[in-house]
Amino acid sequence: MLSNIEVILLSIVNEKPSYAYEIDKIIDSRDMRKWVRIGVASIYQVLKRLEERELVYSKREKEGRMPDRKRYYITEAGRMALMEASKKLLSSFEWLYFDLTVGLETSDLLSPEEIADCLKQRLARGKANLRRLREIASSPRDFKESAVSRNLIFFREAEERFLQQIIKELTTEAVCANTRS
Repeated sequence: MLSNIEVILLSIVNEKPSYAYEIDKIIDSRDMRKWVRIGVASIYQVLKRLEERELVYSKREKEGRMPDRKRYYITEAGRMALMEASKKLLSSFEWLYFDLTVGLETSDLLSPEEIADCLKQRLARGKANLRRLREIASSPRDFKESAVSRNLIFFREAEERFLQQIIKELTTEAVCANTRS
């Protein structure tokens, strides 16, 4: 089974044979780093691994006085692996691993006020992200971009409602605790 990063890189190379630098720019332009953890160094490492597994191949190219660059192309085996991975990802149910859940689980040492303050910061960032996602969704280029944006919007809206509820509960708890003191 391919990792999510491998699937994403295969998909980008399938769309258009690309240099690692171009792939990084595509990832940035699609705001992918908001929903998948992928660093620049990872791109090079994963492309190397995909090449070793013969899912992509590369050709060295030279433009003018620029240093040689590797352009990556998907192989037939890469296309088949991408198709299978896409089907599996679309049809499988996965647990959601959110940093927020870990933060809530480990917040024992924080006061209700501190937790509420942190969650208010997260809520503000989430609202800004939601505005950006809605902008993208309002002018999608294709089905894929529209579906990705709508999926992310759904999760952000659900988180926003949850955070508002939890902040209200924490604020009420803090007020009650202060009146008892």
